[in-house]
Amino acid sequence: MNKIGEYEYPNLGTFRDALSLAEDAIKKYGGIIPNMNAAQKLGYTVKDSTSISGTIYKRINDLCMFGLFTRERGGLKATPLAEEALDPYDSTKATEGRARAVRNIKLVERVFDAWKGEIPDETAFPAKLAEITGISWTEAQRHTESVRNLIVEAFDYLKPSAALPKPIVEQAARGEPAIGKPIAQTTTVTQAYGEIRSTLGTIVVKDKRTWKIAKDLLYALGEQLGLSEEDMK
Repeated sequence: MNKIGEYEYPNLGTFRDALSLAEDAIKKYGGIIPNMNAAQKLGYTVKDSTSISGTIYKRINDLCMFGLFTRERGGLKATPLAEEALDPYDSTKATEGRARAVRNIKLVERVFDAWKGEIPDETAFPAKLAEITGISWTEAQRHTESVRNLIVEAFDYLKPSAALPKPIVEQAARGEPAIGKPIAQTTTVTQAYGEIRSTLGTIVVKDKRTWKIAKDLLYALGEQLGLSEEDMK
């Protein structure tokens, strides 16, 4: 584990390592993977739990930061978030679970939102990192390699959800149908402040134009549900 400014972040293991341990815990060990098996999964040669070094435990502690498992006596216990992130039947649920897991690293959450999902090039990276964390450019340079490795991996799990809002609005602006794929794949949730979300994107109703887009989307969903014209008035 390392720290930059006020942010702690894992630097001894990857999110894929954490996901792999959680998967074994759930699929092979009834929810708790023994420490010895966890160490072996990470590539260490250990004969029993007494031969697990402090270095290995430091790496495991780093991986706990993602929230996919917790340290228990003798092993690592998979969390409900891990079960969600590894859901074999609901890919949307799994994607959202993995995104929440990487956002448990507050530095990742902060830079993803601030940089809008775009990673600065290598030349600009230290200065951008210093700006986010409030440290000097010189100190930021010392963290650049480990932080960049972390966010390059983490952003891959965040970008799909971040890219959702565009399609509906862009299509509607061109006068194309708001629905770009079969209605059966779309779920709609309405909220009090005038926001409609679907798997195709998010519409915030704030004027006549966005109201019309939202109305067309809801009408199409009503047809899919078999509602009559009267029902949809």
